[in-house]
Amino acid sequence: PVMPPAPRPPHPPAARRRRRVLRLAGRLLVATVTLVLAGAAAAYAASERAAHRRYAVPEHPLRVPTDSATVARGAHLAASRGCVGCHGVGLVGNVELDDPIVGRMAGPNLTRGGRGAALADADWERAVRHGVRRDGSPLLIMPAQEHTGMSDEDLGAIVAYARALPPSDSVVPASHAGPVIRALQAIGQVNVYPAAEIDHARAHPARVVAEPTARYGAYLAPMCTGCHGPGFGGGPMPGAPPDWKPGANLTPTGIGHYRTADFVRALREGVRPDGSRIDPQMPVARITRHLDDVELQALHAYLRTLPPRPYGSR
Repeated sequence: PVMPPAPRPPHPPAARRRRRVLRLAGRLLVATVTLVLAGAAAAYAASERAAHRRYAVPEHPLRVPTDSATVARGAHLAASRGCVGCHGVGLVGNVELDDPIVGRMAGPNLTRGGRGAALADADWERAVRHGVRRDGSPLLIMPAQEHTGMSDEDLGAIVAYARALPPSDSVVPASHAGPVIRALQAIGQVNVYPAAEIDHARAHPARVVAEPTARYGAYLAPMCTGCHGPGFGGGPMPGAPPDWKPGANLTPTGIGHYRTADFVRALREGVRPDGSRIDPQMPVARITRHLDDVELQALHAYLRTLPPRPYGSR
């Protein structure tokens, strides 16, 4: 007699189930890798387009005196406006950040022994106030949006100081945007080419009078926006490494209780009104301790005029 076929099990054997799971996992992995590669390619392409854009910058004659008082003024400005923070003491160059994933932030050697030897007056003006090179291409990470309102007198003093420095043969590696920065650039979270956000046709003041007023404070305050945001509301800095501390809220919501003396002490000594230390990431030693009394009083007067903003609003 012919035996009837054995009934099929209601479920596939364990080996068959494992093969199906593995095939599904493989397809998901391939799809994920494809999406990641496509996203990386799109981010790279967007970053390259931004890097190869050209900007038309109107000619703006710049007078660069050579007298000792102007050079001394330039030394003060280079220290207190952050030039030394990025380009190093003596402007010999400095690597601020070097991470294979994030990228490299490096200020080149600006002395006559480095890049400064080839920079004409117009090159300085384009780089500092417009963030572009001689050919109109954008400079990477150069925070020209913070300096575009700088007066001719102040910029001329900084150039005079740079040219008076001893030449250095220091060689600093070039800045570059890593995968994280390129991706954030592609989705509009950071802008590593500040030239894109500058009004290149705006007028530049010939001279700004230094006085302890909110008006002069408004002239100085853009130097704070890189960390604290254009609205001074503080919060995490887009594109910064994960171990970087967020910027504090500088509006009355955050430091409205600071008296002028408290503010001066905070920026000179890195100490809050309650006696606690401000995190060393705040560039007290490198930058803000170099601000003079008039500048500090003006900054505080201006910050007190800001509308209160919630923390993190930048």
